[in-house]
Amino acid sequence: MPFGNQPGFYDLIGALIVSVFSGIISISRRVVNGHNASLMWVISEFMTAIMCGYLMYSAYPHIIDSIPTWFTLPIAVAFAAHTGGKLFQEIENELVRKYSSFFGRRSGD
Repeated sequence: MPFGNQPGFYDLIGALIVSVFSGIISISRRVVNGHNASLMWVISEFMTAIMCGYLMYSAYPHIIDSIPTWFTLPIAVAFAAHTGGKLFQEIENELVRKYSSFFGRRSGD
């Protein structure tokens, strides 16, 4: 990839800002719906949104030829940051449901 086509520093900052805003939206929505907020939960929501947004930011140059032209970098990062956290939650819920007896408390505990 030629140097001029590589994402720059400001693109990375923009991707992180979009990811943080996606985290804020996700947290705000869940608080409005009655979820009790804790510091650990808020931090994990932000970190998940930032991680998923950054992963999409890193993957975008490799998938740009196979996606529609309207799916620009900011849209891709926002989509990944917002849905990635929800995907991780669903995977965790499914693993806990499926393997709760394996990781559950023993009878003597």
